[in-house]
Amino acid sequence: MKFRLLPLILASGLLQADTLSDLKGTLARLNGQEPIKASIDYQFWNKQGEEKKPVITEGKATTFVEDGPQGLKMSWSRSLIQKAAQEARTKAKDPDKEATTRRAIEDLKAIEVNDYFNGAEELLRRLEQGQLIEEKSEAWQGKPAKLLLFKLTPKMSKQNQKYIKSFEASAKVWIGADGLPLAAETETRMKGRALLVISFEQQQKELFHFTRTGNRLVVIHHTEESSGSGGGERGQSKKVMTLNVSY
Repeated sequence: MKFRLLPLILASGLLQADTLSDLKGTLARLNGQEPIKASIDYQFWNKQGEEKKPVITEGKATTFVEDGPQGLKMSWSRSLIQKAAQEARTKAKDPDKEATTRRAIEDLKAIEVNDYFNGAEELLRRLEQGQLIEEKSEAWQGKPAKLLLFKLTPKMSKQNQKYIKSFEASAKVWIGADGLPLAAETETRMKGRALLVISFEQQQKELFHFTRTGNRLVVIHHTEESSGSGGGERGQSKKVMTLNVSY
């Protein structure tokens, strides 16, 4: 009697494989190079130190970006640059002051912005590090969708392998009725030891929202939350990016 379940199990595995193959094929085709313009609103929040007297810092910045035949260009408003310069002058006189606008500008790195404009390539790279373990129907923000669950096994350098003793990672990808990714979520947990005596642990969660623009899969929202402890210190951080495409 047990062997009667085998065709159903095999069929389920083939369906999952087909869904994943279709997704990878769709991502591979979304390699558009057409020009695109957008503004990116970015903000960060950090909490460090003792629980009773934590040090909290937060800041924000907006950059204007375009990608085309001449390459990727990023620009900031004159008022924002002036504010960052004023913060630097203030911090030079008082090192305890935080230059949060300057820090937000520094956080907006060109390579990460390029990944936002080319979300298919980055998502495909992450999926290559994973194993599909489940597929099911699950709506995303009220839209019918398929949910793919992955176990991730990213490769680590020999240096990191010396310090990281345990590592767990997983991913979720919601796919719309048209076969395009709607969102993706990754979670990682790690524990380790540095300098033989300092134990540490870290958790991180990222959420991406996607939209199609021409032949590009664009990340229009990215949230990254992390927390960790080590050397007697604890910390939390949150980063939020919202990309507004100019049509």
